[in-house]
Amino acid sequence: MPRNALVVAAGAGLALLIAGIYGMSSLATMGWGLPAFLAGMFVLVSSTIILSMRLVNGSGPSTGMLGQMKSFLGTGNQELVGAGVPASAVITGMRDTGTAVNDQVVVAFDLLVQPQGGQPYPVSHRQILPRLLMGGVLPGRTVRVWSDPADPARIVIDWSVLPAQP
Repeated sequence: MPRNALVVAAGAGLALLIAGIYGMSSLATMGWGLPAFLAGMFVLVSSTIILSMRLVNGSGPSTGMLGQMKSFLGTGNQELVGAGVPASAVITGMRDTGTAVNDQVVVAFDLLVQPQGGQPYPVSHRQILPRLLMGGVLPGRTVRVWSDPADPARIVIDWSVLPAQP
């Protein structure tokens, strides 16, 4: 269900809820007031919960508030390791983001991804750089990456394979 429909449903639920409260305030209209109140409460609460969950989780792995937060912190896309499309990438640039997660630095990488049998393409990517690899990860080095088959720009660097010199 689209987000707009959920917003309309929440508005309709609120209108029913208010009508129900008005209907229950008089003995003459109490017959329809209580059902309107209950229906409005159900529609308002359920549409608000669904809308909130959609906004937080999004519709895909890197969408929604939580997905964007994971991408910003460099902790997203880990599900691609072993499940995505393997490729190699040359680090063309890297910079500190000023962010740390669990005392590990999040680095913004500029990569030139070379898929097997395909044309290379540039990707900007944020990911945690393990402390043990800090001196070995430099521009010009080649790293293994896994990309999403549906969105090739969505990648993760596989740190289980050491970076190679050109």
